[in-house]
Amino acid sequence: AAENDDDWRSVVNPRIWRRWKKGLPKNDENNIIDMPNRPFDHQYKSWKTLLKDGKSIVVTSGTGSGKTECFMVPLIHDLSKDLQQDECRNAVEAIFLYPLNALMEDQRERMSDYIRFSEKKLQFAVYNGNTPERERGVDKDALFYNEIGSRESIRNNKPNILFTNPSMLEYMLLRDKDQGL
Repeated sequence: AAENDDDWRSVVNPRIWRRWKKGLPKNDENNIIDMPNRPFDHQYKSWKTLLKDGKSIVVTSGTGSGKTECFMVPLIHDLSKDLQQDECRNAVEAIFLYPLNALMEDQRERMSDYIRFSEKKLQFAVYNGNTPERERGVDKDALFYNEIGSRESIRNNKPNILFTNPSMLEYMLLRDKDQGL
């Protein structure tokens, strides 16, 4: 846990942390998120550096140590704050660039859980080679909370957060129909 147990409370709203902790499923055979009562030291330091000091970070830590929360929690915190102040636009505000589709898939449920418990109307989408072009090709049962499922919907209702890979990012930058993202 964070060195000074109260320091982290000034960085991320503790009410939101409690809500996330209470609402998220416990760690089980599916390795779903298991959150401690307080953030780990490397999480707190990351949050402080990103949210208070406004600096960039590099986090190195073992597998399953909560590195994802080092960047995902501050991002959702910032976007939620922007929504509160009506500063979010119909635009992609953050891109999560993963080298492999499997890594994106691993993060979809986690992102959905964090968005759900942030109490805001944030949306996210995965834009890769498997993303259907039209809404009719989307398996609605496979979508998570506040996930946009088709390329057409992504273009029309831009998500706040976009998961993609380097190849698809290149296509988005070059294809006329995707340049508005």
